[in-house]
Amino acid sequence: MARRGARDARADRRRARGAAGPGGRARHAGRVVTPRITPPAHFDDHQVEQLDKTYPKPGGEYLNLWKTLAHRPELLRRVNALGGYYPRHSVVGVRERELAILRTAARRGAAYVEAQHRAIAADAGVPAAEIAAAADPALEHAWAPADAALLAFVDEFVAHDTVGDATWSALHAHLGDDGVLELLVMIGFYGLIGAMLSAVRVEIDAPAA
Repeated sequence: MARRGARDARADRRRARGAAGPGGRARHAGRVVTPRITPPAHFDDHQVEQLDKTYPKPGGEYLNLWKTLAHRPELLRRVNALGGYYPRHSVVGVRERELAILRTAARRGAAYVEAQHRAIAADAGVPAAEIAAAADPALEHAWAPADAALLAFVDEFVAHDTVGDATWSALHAHLGDDGVLELLVMIGFYGLIGAMLSAVRVEIDAPAA
């Protein structure tokens, strides 16, 4: 009961605040712009129910991604379900997932995704030099063969929507059928989300204090 009470209290605060936050103009990919779709001014019970299932910012606040998608709570639910699959069920390790997501964000110009996953990768213990090199393909880094195969796979798939036999085989030797299949869907998912966030001009969430 105590847990439910705390959750209900948090929900009441969310409803009251709605889209409270920086508001107005947002920083996006180094530019200050106006979001094309702002979060709802007030969250109803169904929206709160779905928002409470999402990955929160430090301090328990909802991410701007989820607040924006709250306009369509059933869409939010399904997007969250696919994104939430990877940390819970993926056969691909967290380090490899984060490197792939960062490289996908870099190739797609997805500033929101990159900002979020720089922080997630750091929290997961990925070294700063690897985070920087994954997010900036121009940076030289001495990748292990498995990592080089992973990043080359992402680069080629994003560029061409497919990969050649040599690229496939190099990564398949490390991840197998299950890992490669998951990776393909993950690259597509984060490319899609990144493009949506860029088009809507969703504000990049402030880093944890």
